[in-house]
Amino acid sequence: MKFVRAHISLEGSPTSVQLSFPRVVLFLIGAFKKVVQLSMLILVINLFAYWTYQHFSQSAQEQRSRLYSKFLSLSTEIDSIDAKILRLYSNEDLLYAKLGLMVPDTSIKKMGFGGPMLPDSSLVWSASSLKKLKSVVNDKFTRTESKIERAHNSYLSLQFYMEQLHGNLLHTPSVWPAEGFLSSPFGIRTHPVTGEADRMHQGLDISAPRWTIIRAPANGKIEKAADSETLGKHVVINHGNGIITRYGHMVRPFAKEGQMVKRFDVIGYMGSTGRSTGNHLHYEVWVNGVPVNPLYYMLSDQYSVE
Repeated sequence: MKFVRAHISLEGSPTSVQLSFPRVVLFLIGAFKKVVQLSMLILVINLFAYWTYQHFSQSAQEQRSRLYSKFLSLSTEIDSIDAKILRLYSNEDLLYAKLGLMVPDTSIKKMGFGGPMLPDSSLVWSASSLKKLKSVVNDKFTRTESKIERAHNSYLSLQFYMEQLHGNLLHTPSVWPAEGFLSSPFGIRTHPVTGEADRMHQGLDISAPRWTIIRAPANGKIEKAADSETLGKHVVINHGNGIITRYGHMVRPFAKEGQMVKRFDVIGYMGSTGRSTGNHLHYEVWVNGVPVNPLYYMLSDQYSVE
């Protein structure tokens, strides 16, 4: 066995000590030193890894907590929007009923959320709870989006209907065509010129001074501006939807055939041409080829549609 000798003496002292020990002891000391260094290195690495894990774990937990709170807030906002949509549905149903329309399909209206169904907040740290909450919010959002889309389509349908209704009203006579007083109503009467009894008066007469302005009671197209033995100088307006109006005994028509006119446009002036006993307007309203009482189409100005 090999030995290692060491001579130890103190400076300035004549005394010295000699040591002798096996070489393997020196080897073991060196090995122990390396083991200690390695252990210290491993400890430092583990401490750093533990600190890193704790830091990122806490950061992830805080991030999950923030996301959880945001999803909860978003869920509450969606519930609030859904409640407003339900109130809009009620108003929409009332509007459909007032217009005499069939209420749209209510299947989407009944797509409720069935309660919050949210994960326990004590499990915020869990990724699975966050996924569950996200799934609930996504489901609510999808349902609300479907309701909004349905409400949008319903609004477009109502808008189209109202535009059609407004257009129809614009082309439906609704005002007096001239100022004056009602001198002869619609119905059976004795003809004022020929004296024939039980003659059907297919319109009504409005009497006023000569040159009183005659206006169109609704939008339409001048179908005729002519002269005849009975009606004298007269105008016929086609309003569409099967409605035609006639204006007789004018002193002079103002509108021309083929001209498009709007409600209150001047179409002529009152006179006494044709078979007439005085200045007046003979006014007729025909619906689908049948003469009707014009009074049904002569509302006050405040009820006319512009």
